[in-house]
Amino acid sequence: MKKRLVIEGMHCANCVKGLNAVLTEDIDGVEVIDINLDGGYADINVDNNIEDKVLKDAVEELGFELKEVKTI
Repeated sequence: MKKRLVIEGMHCANCVKGLNAVLTEDIDGVEVIDINLDGGYADINVDNNIEDKVLKDAVEELGFELKEVKTI
C-alpha cells in the first residue's frame, strides 16, 4: 500500500537521510519511494499490517511532527 507521510520539521539533507534510515531500517515492511524536503512529505510503500501509529512513533522519534498519513 502506498502512503504519504506529511511531515513538519525537516530542514536539510541530514533530516532526509535520518528519516530514510529510521523508516527502512527500524520498521520491517517499509520501502521509501521519495522524501521531498521542500514539500514536507515522504512517500512510502508499506505492508498492510503496519499501523499508522508505528510510522508516527518512528518519525517523531527523530524530532519531526507527523501531521497526516494519507493513502495514495
